[in-house]
Amino acid sequence: MAIKRKPAKPKAGREYRVFLSYSHLDQKLVRSIVATLKGNHLAPMWDEHFAYGQGFHDQIKNFIAHAHVFIPVLTRGSNKRNWVHQEIGFATALNIPVLPIAIEGVPGEMISHLHAIRVTQSQTDARKGQLSLAALRRLKNLLTRDVIEQLVESSARLGGNLYTCAEYPDARAEMIAQYCEDVRALGEFGVVRQKGALSSFHLPTETINHRVWKERYGMAERSDEHCRLQRRERIALTRHAQEAGCKLIIDPYLTYQTYGEGARLVRLKCLCNFLDQMPDEKCQVAILHNDNASADKTDHGVSNTYVGDWFSAESVSAVVGKGYYQTIFTRHAASLQERIANFDSEFQELLTASGTDAGSSRVKALQVIGKEIQMLETELPAESADHL
Repeated sequence: MAIKRKPAKPKAGREYRVFLSYSHLDQKLVRSIVATLKGNHLAPMWDEHFAYGQGFHDQIKNFIAHAHVFIPVLTRGSNKRNWVHQEIGFATALNIPVLPIAIEGVPGEMISHLHAIRVTQSQTDARKGQLSLAALRRLKNLLTRDVIEQLVESSARLGGNLYTCAEYPDARAEMIAQYCEDVRALGEFGVVRQKGALSSFHLPTETINHRVWKERYGMAERSDEHCRLQRRERIALTRHAQEAGCKLIIDPYLTYQTYGEGARLVRLKCLCNFLDQMPDEKCQVAILHNDNASADKTDHGVSNTYVGDWFSAESVSAVVGKGYYQTIFTRHAASLQERIANFDSEFQELLTASGTDAGSSRVKALQVIGKEIQMLETELPAESADHL
């Protein structure tokens, strides 16, 4: 089980995660750098946050992939450690900003072009494996939030982010679940922001043998593997929503004609069950307008999912009755903030247009969905509605 050592939260604004790569010979002085970063309201990430009993190198890659900035601590000891150079290469391949700290060393090879923070040591400090008070003051003045923020914003402007594409709906579900689990492996959770149809929270949590899975697809058929992956996606996102909260943009007026009215009813009920269990402070819901363009659709062509600023999953195409195709994933933390800001702006615009405040939006959504459920139950044969 992972031992959670939560990094210090910034006093205000965005949290910037900084991964430190170093040789264990330099652990004492790296502890001083960690303390400096925390003092400047940054979130250092290093191997002391790793979980016992799990692959060390896999965890390194996971931490680096989710960092805003990568800091290699370059010393005589680290220059002899091949893995430090491999970590630098991994961060560079992911287009994560690299800010070297050179202590008795200089950036070499693939980062030789980077302007490093240089720190000098006396022979006495070097023998003790520690940084002098003057060196620590220099680091405190140079490793500020402003410096890190400028690196992150510059990286976002330059682009070149690493993306992964899930071609098919099943791959999308599996990757969303895996990316959620990778964040949890760091001991972290993120606010779930999602726009698309009824959100992932209209998926059932019951085991795939439960009749609700057959009912949600109505006149269509889905394999057990498809249902298993959909359920895994729902459970993974629910864990984050329960811990960190969620903001959902939904369209409760979709007709789901491909599956039939009974399938639409069971989907709305699944979403209601989720909303019922969430407290107002952790669940906000904006509803797309019930206009003709929306009401006549059988599926929604957009599905955007953001979990904190840990990752995004944006679907660029959908097939009615089959799901979302070509979903683009990225963990590039530097570029996620603009996407999140755009989502939040649209979310607030929808709330304002409907005259709803965020604190009461969950209850308002339940009322809207409840009316749709009541209408469907009235229209469906009594035995069918009772069964669903």
